[in-house]
Formats: sequence, C-alpha cells, structure tokens
Amino acid sequence: MNAEVTGFDSSRPWRTLGRLYRPERWWLLLGELFFLLKASPLWVIPIVTANIIDAVLMPRGEGLPALWMNASIGAVMLLQNIPSGVLYGRYSSRALRSTENRLRSALVRKLQMLSIGFHQRRSTGSMQTKVLRDVEAVEQMSRQLIDAGVTAVVSVLVAIGVTAVRMPVFVPVFFVLIPIVAFIRLAFSARMKRYNNEFRDRIESMSSRVLGMITMVPVTRAHATEDEALARVESSFGEVREAGQRLDRHGALFGAVAWVQFMLLQLGVLVGGAWLVIQGRLGLTPGDLVLLSGYTASIVAAVMQFNGMLPVILRGFESIRSIGEVLERQETEDNDGKPALGGVEGGFHFENVHFEYPATAGEELMATLRGIDLIVTPGETIGVVGPSGSGKSTLMNLLVGFYRPTAGTIRVDGHDLNAIDLRSYRRSLAVVGQETLLFAGTVRENITYGLPAVPEERMRAAIRDANVADFIDALPNGLDTFIGEGGTRLSGGQRQRLAIARALLRDPRVLILDEATSALDGGSEAIVQDALDRLMAGRTTFVVAHRLGTLRRADRIIVLEDGCVIRSGTPSELAAAEPARFSFFLQPA
Repeated sequence: MNAEVTGFDSSRPWRTLGRLYRPERWWLLLGELFFLLKASPLWVIPIVTANIIDAVLMPRGEGLPALWMNASIGAVMLLQNIPSGVLYGRYSSRALRSTENRLRSALVRKLQMLSIGFHQRRSTGSMQTKVLRDVEAVEQMSRQLIDAGVTAVVSVLVAIGVTAVRMPVFVPVFFVLIPIVAFIRLAFSARMKRYNNEFRDRIESMSSRVLGMITMVPVTRAHATEDEALARVESSFGEVREAGQRLDRHGALFGAVAWVQFMLLQLGVLVGGAWLVIQGRLGLTPGDLVLLSGYTASIVAAVMQFNGMLPVILRGFESIRSIGEVLERQETEDNDGKPALGGVEGGFHFENVHFEYPATAGEELMATLRGIDLIVTPGETIGVVGPSGSGKSTLMNLLVGFYRPTAGTIRVDGHDLNAIDLRSYRRSLAVVGQETLLFAGTVRENITYGLPAVPEERMRAAIRDANVADFIDALPNGLDTFIGEGGTRLSGGQRQRLAIARALLRDPRVLILDEATSALDGGSEAIVQDALDRLMAGRTTFVVAHRLGTLRRADRIIVLEDGCVIRSGTPSELAAAEPARFSFFLQPA
C-alpha cells in the first residue's frame, strides 16, 4: 500500500483535496460518469413531462406517438438508474475509501516519525481524533462534493441550457440565483467557520479528558475521587454540547433563511409563467410552464444542496487544517541518507554535552544538562543517581536519541549520534523503565513485539532468564493468554519481568534501566533484580535508580545535580566519602 501523501497544504484546502485524490482520479472519474447517468432522470424527466402535457393538446394522430415516445424515453432513463447506481457505488467507493485509508496511514506514519518532544506537548486524545474523526470528516466532505456538488452543478447547467433553447426570456431569472447564493455564503460562512473551529477544539479537549479518565480509573478508584474525575469529564461534555448547539443554531438559521428566499423565488417564477400562459404571450404552452416550474425547482434544489454542503465543507476544511498540524510538522527524526551502524559494541563518549528544552514546550519540570563529560567502555555498567529534576531522565532520552544535544556531542563507538541512522543504533538497544508498556494482545505478542518469528527454544530461554516461566505456565493458555491493554490484570513485578523477557529476546548491546524496580515491593524486586542481573551481563548498561540493590553491580555511579555531574565513583566509594549525603540515594536493598 502506498501511504505517501504529497503536497499537503492546509492553507489551500481545495488544492490539497485535489492532490489527495490524484492517485485515484481515474476511478473517481469513472464513478462520476456513472453518477451522471444515474442522476440523468432529474434533468430528462422535466422535458419528458412537458412534452407529454403538450401531447395532450395535440391532435390525436400526433399526440399518441409523442406520448408513447416520451413515455418510453422516461422509462428507459428511470430503469438505467439501477445498473448505473451500482457501478457508481463501486468505483466511487474505491476512490473514496482508498484515499481515506491512505490519509490515515500517512498520519500514523508521520506520528511515528515526529519527535518525542512533539508527542509530549500534545495529548493522545487529540492525535486519536485527527486519525479517526478528521479523516472521516474529509471523506464525508469529498462524498458530498462528488454527490450533491456534481448534481447541483449539472442541474443548474442543464436547466439554464434547456431554458435558453425553449424559453430564453427566463434565463436572466435563473441568474438571479447566483448573487443570492454568493450573498448568503458571504454572510454566513465566516461565522460558521468560527463556530466549526470552536466545536473542533472542544471535541479534541473532550477526547483527551475521556482518555485520561479511563487511564486513571485505578488511581481514581483508589483515592475515592470518582466525583471529581466525572465532574472534569462532564464539564467537557457540557462545553461540547454548548459549542455544538451554537453551531447547530447558526446552521439552522442559515438553512431556514435560504429556504424561504428560494421558495419565494420559485413561487414568483411559477406565478409569472402562469400569467404569461394565461395571457397568451411569448407563445408559451402549458408544457413550457411545467418545464419552467420543474427546472426552477431543480435550480432551487441545487442551491439548497450548496447551502447544505457548506457546513460539511467547512468542517472538512477545518479537519484538513487539523490534519496539517501533523503532516506539515517539520520536527521529525531525519535518518534518510545517514550511514547505518553495522554493529554496536557499546562504547560511549559524552563531550561537553548541554541540553535545554525549547521555550515553546512550556515545560520546566525536568532539568537541563550542562557540560556533561563521560567516557563509557563497552560492557561497563554506569549508575545514574540524583534528586528529582536533576536531569537523569533527560540524560537517558539523549542516550536513546529522543532528543539531540543543544551543544556538545554524544558518540557511540566513535560515531556521532547526530550523524548516523538512529534506527540501526536502536536495534542494539533495549529500555526497561518503571512503567512497562503492554498492549492488548497475547503474552507471546507482547514479548516478541517488533521482532520477526522467534524460535520457540529462544523464547523459552528468555522467559526462563527473566524469571517469568512459572507465572506464564500458570496462565490459562500460557504464552497465548490474552492480556488487556497496559497489562492491568498483572502485578507490577509480572509486567516488569515480561519487559525483561522482551529485552532479552532483542539481545541488546546497550541496556537502559530507568527506575526499573522502584515501584516494586521487596519480594518482587528480588525476583526482578535476579532477572536484571542476567540481562545486564556483558552489556553496556545505564541504570537510573535510588536503591543499592539495583546498583550493586555498577562499575561507576555518577551523581547529577542541577544538570551537572557533581561526583562519580563506585557505590562503596560514594558511600564512604560522604555517607550522610549519599545514603539517601543508596538505600539498602
């Protein structure tokens, strides 16, 4: 599947829409051809009806042939609607659904490429809304344009064309509709756009709060704060309701004013035409009056379709703008054209590394790093300790490549991390954090996440070394037991051991343990620590922890404070040098 979406420009939605459908243009055109055939009775039946009425007034010898000929034409036009409709649905659906699928795929691919900083500044709910609701809104707008839009345009053109041939005097009357439509559009579109923007923002906010509430259910239940959580979410429901009501009220006013204006115009044309027929002027026949009435109704219906489409188009344009917030972002991790590492030994060199978060992020919770100098040899275990906000997590994020130093250089095996394809480096990297990320799937799928087919003996070895074999064997279906999203049915120790098994399967050369046992009780920590010892053997390891149990195998410990390394040494050297200061970081296991 080609998920590429090129030329996306949210400031030019019409051009963007055309570019979106360019790969499917032939299917779209074929669908439109059958749509025109399907809708053709709308434009032919008024002529047939007018001819049949005029046939009633003809002499019998002329009237009957005219009657049967027009009746046959009408029947054929009506019957062909069935096959034309089926073929239209087949081809238009292929174009619309393929484009919808391609746009969603482009969004999730771009989300995978965008920087971690981008994701940290935006809620999961708002990103989910873009992938689901916004793409759906673009598809609905497109369907309206190729259905109602094409019908309306062709209806106006046919009505004006036929009228120009049979009753040219009434053509100027039809052109009165054009300034009316323009006036109504100008009068209402700006306010409609504003209300659509407001509604769009409220929906994203609501989605974020609902997702947050669902995620926080265990915490909420544990602290008996259900009422506060519900009040927060329900307040967002109220905001959506009020914004939606404002949008609906304005849309209803828009539709009502337009309908009254157009129906008055239709009534005026009908009365004027009837007066001319009664007076015998311009040679108009009763059939001409019926034709005039039918095409006036057709133009009125077309204009009403335009009016009805306007809110859908505005919502679609707003969704294109929202999607553009992702597809047009430039803060991506650019690996194209950079050399890939053939293998990683695990040597690191930090040279005067500084890091500062962008001011636009609005986050000052984590410390910046200043002047970090550190040399790590392959296979060495480095402990990292320090108070909250000292820069420990930032340092780990730099190691993974989530962030890039604002000054200085980080080298792995002599290669600047900024100059290599980070994907090749990360294939030799594993991270075990405090919170284990598990998805809704089987135990096997969670352990082998991101890996090709894994031999059963290798899987069993990883499970055994992670001290998780007894737990898995006790599950109803073993490795094929389904676990819910986040592994909520598992204990913290069980989730951590699954994460260790996942890391063991990857056989990394570089390992990052970020508070991997801090949330566990003593019994669980001992089991997990035993598995971690096997995982760390022979690998370059960075350990962020407070407890000595996790750091007892560290070759060196660096102490961070306010983003600087203030001291380094072995655990025993630190404890012996300043026991009062470092006992807080090195609690007995």
